[in-house]
Amino acid sequence: MNLHLPVVSLDLNLQLEEFDVWITPSLGEIQDSKRFQEVMDNVANIFDLLVVATKNFENIDSCSAISIAKTFIDLIKDKNREEAINCLVALATVMFLVTGKSDNNSKCQFPLYLRDEAGWESIPVKKGNQISSKTIPRTLKSVNYMKLVVDLSQDSDQQQKLLQEFINFILKDESCVSQLWSIGHSYVTLKSFERQRDLLASLVIFQIRGSVSASGGHKPEILLRERFIEWGLEGGIDFNLSDVIVNPEGTILETIEIEQHEPNEILLSIVSGEEKKSSEVKKTRAYDFVVPFNTVNWKSKRIYVQSQFYAGDSGSVSHKNIDQTDTSRAYIQSIIPNAIFIEYVDGAGYFSSLNGDLKKLFSKPTTTSFFQVKSAAIRFRRELEQIGFLIPLRVEQAIAITDGYENSVRQILLDVDYLNEEINRCLKNCLERKFISLISNKLTIQTVRFPLIRRYLILDIIAQYGQAADHKGQLKGSVIIPGYGPFYGIKLTDLARIFCQISSNFRMDWSNPEVMMGDINWLCEEGLVMLC
Repeated sequence: MNLHLPVVSLDLNLQLEEFDVWITPSLGEIQDSKRFQEVMDNVANIFDLLVVATKNFENIDSCSAISIAKTFIDLIKDKNREEAINCLVALATVMFLVTGKSDNNSKCQFPLYLRDEAGWESIPVKKGNQISSKTIPRTLKSVNYMKLVVDLSQDSDQQQKLLQEFINFILKDESCVSQLWSIGHSYVTLKSFERQRDLLASLVIFQIRGSVSASGGHKPEILLRERFIEWGLEGGIDFNLSDVIVNPEGTILETIEIEQHEPNEILLSIVSGEEKKSSEVKKTRAYDFVVPFNTVNWKSKRIYVQSQFYAGDSGSVSHKNIDQTDTSRAYIQSIIPNAIFIEYVDGAGYFSSLNGDLKKLFSKPTTTSFFQVKSAAIRFRRELEQIGFLIPLRVEQAIAITDGYENSVRQILLDVDYLNEEINRCLKNCLERKFISLISNKLTIQTVRFPLIRRYLILDIIAQYGQAADHKGQLKGSVIIPGYGPFYGIKLTDLARIFCQISSNFRMDWSNPEVMMGDINWLCEEGLVMLC
């Protein structure tokens, strides 16, 4: 078996067809996120307390600022400062949600309300061990106001006065009181059917949509780093752990602290732990991945990767990224002429409204290739092979399909054009990190890595011995993989036969049907293959 993954040249249409077949539409709904569950718990807890304060929301008049404030002030008496603040902030959040108001507007309007409608000239504050007063500030964010309330713990009357006025401000319109009562009354009714959280779901999604979308934008990168670790790559050494830039001297720098500006652009604040003077700070485009990153003695080509995942229509961001691509790549090429640019792209947005952007990206002369969430195991490893970068997984596979003696392993790697120096580097790395052992010139693999090596060997056999088809129906009874067009695979019976011929080390494993089907199931569940 030739250890290298075959290289093919696909025209634009075949690349786009493959993209569509192997697409990952989204990486999860907001309701599936940990953040959603945390906020839902907080909001539900606040509503349960409001149920007590309003006597089960029995009528609109029960939504009284007095009773709500008293209930919550009594509640926080037994809590520490942080817990008390969190409780009151959660109350403010719920009040904003049910009335449609926002903290951003309220922070400006609330001080004027206290002055002009409540008639306050100052607000009580804790100063040392005494309660003093200070001029009403021009802005009052809810979190800061709730801290003032909590810090007045020695005077519960003053606490209630402050909290009550905040609630009066939020509920000053009859429509706001009606909204709170309508949702609260529905919450109580649905509670008897254990469906009360369904009512709150839309409120929670509305609150956290922005933050979850922002954090979710990093999920493709997390998934790719998990693949790198499977292959034996080392974080911070073989691949970067945060965005990187290239300085004018051609040095690749990992950003440690960044201030966000335009999408995919950063203002570098601190690099490699050294503070930079403001005159030295340069605005440049960051890359999500540079591989190999800081691998010892690596002096050959590097791959520069931009990650772009759009589960929906993010046209303005996508168009801007496309427009910036040429400028960014030209800058890198002016410093590093042999840089290789590959796009990590996926998501339903690229299938639908952003498909034109995808075509533009694939058509750029500087775009060497692309890969998706499901095709990284084939497409990105193939690109690493093309630049001659040897990974531990490949060394392990070489051991698995030979007698394991060092000379045999070296020879099979030399046969596919890995340089001797690179083989030495990777073998040394594998031995030091205990991926493999060397006893009497014979290399052995860690037992715990057997299933993973076996499964990737299956993947690579399909790449080596598979065939392309015009449509999926021609591959009935086959296992198909990405990287070679939309429909490329091998009959399951042929796969089993070739696998047992190639690796005597794994032949016994596959004599057990449960192991064989377990391997195929794993590959399917990971999205690396499909059964036809």
